[in-house]
Amino acid sequence: MKKLVTALALVAALSGCEDATKAIDQAQEAANSAVDSLQEKMESFDTSKLNLEQFGDATDSAKEFAESVEDAMHADFANPEALNKVQDKIANTYNCLIDATSESTAEKLLDKVLSAIGSQETQSVIEKGIEKAKAAQECVM
Repeated sequence: MKKLVTALALVAALSGCEDATKAIDQAQEAANSAVDSLQEKMESFDTSKLNLEQFGDATDSAKEFAESVEDAMHADFANPEALNKVQDKIANTYNCLIDATSESTAEKLLDKVLSAIGSQETQSVIEKGIEKAKAAQECVM
């Protein structure tokens, strides 16, 4: 009788492990799918598709701003120091863009960039950089 109870307990435990393994595999597949989707959204933004030449003399400033946005897209969101550096770079390049063009032109480019980025984290980093830019209001190159 003891052997039968022990055998049944062992079968039940192994069955529970198999169910847990299936649940873990399903969660891992869902996480991988979410990461793939996020990477596709991030990769869908291509700064070369922006017509930065339209800014004439301010093309360099527009390119610098676009590069700072790319830095935000590839930032390590787990590293606060790295995020702060990216935000500072966005703030500075945005102010330089304003100095080279106008605030309304810079805002139009910013709106275009934000609408093309699917990652909420990246958008948040960019928006915080813009807030810093509005507080600093000077270009330092």
